[in-house]
Amino acid sequence: MNKQTVAVAAVMMLSCVAQAQDGGWSIYAGADYLMHEVSISDTVAAQSDTAPNDNARTERLSGDGSSVRLRGGMWLNEDFSVELQTTVSSDGVTDPGSAEIESYYGLFINARAQPFEWMDVLFPVGFASVDARVRDTGTNPDNTAVEKTLSASNDGLAFGMNFQIRLGELLADPDSLIGGLGIGAGFMVYNSSNNGNVRGYNAGIHLGLDF
Repeated sequence: MNKQTVAVAAVMMLSCVAQAQDGGWSIYAGADYLMHEVSISDTVAAQSDTAPNDNARTERLSGDGSSVRLRGGMWLNEDFSVELQTTVSSDGVTDPGSAEIESYYGLFINARAQPFEWMDVLFPVGFASVDARVRDTGTNPDNTAVEKTLSASNDGLAFGMNFQIRLGELLADPDSLIGGLGIGAGFMVYNSSNNGNVRGYNAGIHLGLDF
């Protein structure tokens, strides 16, 4: 499934949700600082021309980076929401051990648990499309060290867990402008496949609106 399919599915889902709303709307948006870890595999071919596949081996390069994650969604009811995510302002891959999320689009269903009135625990599960790069020290077929930059593009299952404190409700009237303000932190697996793995820790703010 490519990015165009993800976009179409997202528009259709949000359209269905909007049509199903017979009362007020409850929407939200958020921004998070994301510290991500990227690991990508590469097949190093053998030097032999007679049997180039006999001695081929797989090496894995890993790196860290950061980006800003944007998200927005709509609550279907008190327990579930539908959410869209993307990233902006990702670091480059100029140094060994650095990684970059070049592009990311995600569509999720968020399940919510409320252990306290002022805290939400969110469990996003959905589909993500991720393009990532990593730069690190690998080896040539002759086992000499060399800096390499690898890229991977993958679509698939994404999931995570986020804790969110309803800061606005603790500090002000829940119906006030900042009543829907929240702060949170969590962890997500954005992609996990044979040739690439992208995951990260996030912390940021959340603003919900009812109208």
